[in-house]
Amino acid sequence: MYADPTHIRDNEVKLRFNDEELALIEALARYNKRQRAALLRDLVLSGVSAMQMKPIRHAGIA
Repeated sequence: MYADPTHIRDNEVKLRFNDEELALIEALARYNKRQRAALLRDLVLSGVSAMQMKPIRHAGIA
């Protein structure tokens, strides 16, 4: 069915948010006409990508 079964997203991660954070996420999802989970996945992956672009700083080294 799938050309590459390794691309199937079947690994689950649970996140917990307070009421205000969840309200913001739901508002963003509605505004962008996206499902919450898809929006959060894209935000996490873009955050990881942005973290990789920053130089690594070690403690005690300027």
